[in-house]
Amino acid sequence: MPFALPTRNRLALAQTVRVMAACLATYGLTGLLGLKQGYWAIFTVLIVMQGSLGATATAAFDRLLATIAGAVLGGAVVMVTPRDPVAVGASLIVMSGVLTFAAVRQPRLRGAALTSAIVLLTRSPDIPVGIFVIDRIIEITLGGAIGVMASRFILPVRSRGAMIARFCEILTTMAQLLNAQADAVARGEALVSAEANIALRQSLVATEAVLNDARRERAMGLVREDVSDGIPRTLWRIRNGIAQISQILRTPFPPTAMAIVGPAVEGMLRAHAQSAQDAASALSDGAAPVQDSEASEAFERAFVTLQHSDEARAIPFDEMGRVFGMAFTLRRMQQDFHDLGERIAECR
Repeated sequence: MPFALPTRNRLALAQTVRVMAACLATYGLTGLLGLKQGYWAIFTVLIVMQGSLGATATAAFDRLLATIAGAVLGGAVVMVTPRDPVAVGASLIVMSGVLTFAAVRQPRLRGAALTSAIVLLTRSPDIPVGIFVIDRIIEITLGGAIGVMASRFILPVRSRGAMIARFCEILTTMAQLLNAQADAVARGEALVSAEANIALRQSLVATEAVLNDARRERAMGLVREDVSDGIPRTLWRIRNGIAQISQILRTPFPPTAMAIVGPAVEGMLRAHAQSAQDAASALSDGAAPVQDSEASEAFERAFVTLQHSDEARAIPFDEMGRVFGMAFTLRRMQQDFHDLGERIAECR
């Protein structure tokens, strides 16, 4: 039986190889180019290299932008600041404050204050300020470029692939939550799933960062595949529907209503769970998602029966509102899963 490493270990080893190769290339090039402080290029490689091409490109671009801003401002401050400890300290405080404020307003400038402090505190009096600033920018640019090239050509991991993997994980979690809701309906018990819904929301928020990296890959011409934001938008709608159902199920439904529509609600929830699993399969291997029309038809028949039944008149108004709120949410979720299937088809 062949030995296969777990996915996480394979990704870690691939990243290790990329970083080692990038460090080796950077070390060699800084020596060939005669950069006196070439270690800044190596530091940049270690800082910007991420788990995917898009994330690395984003980090490299942000570091270059912050370096240019910090180096230019730091160089300007060096030129007007006397070589007096008090004057240097005052300049450092003011400059770091200005660039920290700028970084809060524009997160891409997070490293600008560090670069400006390095320029102010480490420049040798024997080196002209302009040369010192240009050298820093060259070194950071070199390290960023090598990091991106290593991510592009050495065991590459595309952000689009990482994004699809995240989508599949989210859909699997959605299926588990929907099945848990179906179990609660079948048992007639209250459901407590606040933590699971919060975790699902956090996963979707984290996936948006991966989506931005995938867009950056496309914008920089590093990949040809387009990335649609239709899938995450639809997933957010489905997640909101799941959260609404969880809220409704915090209190069990009246036994009278559940005797009529309970099995149909359970069947609809399990059909949606299967739709989530099918969507994950469609994303990962191209299988076409198929919705369960039988569950939908049984669901509609059950609610028509409830509306025209004598038992419905005996159910309190608020309780009946919860029952039909569940019906509305499940119908809307069915449309959301249909839309999700169309968005997935567009990505093929």
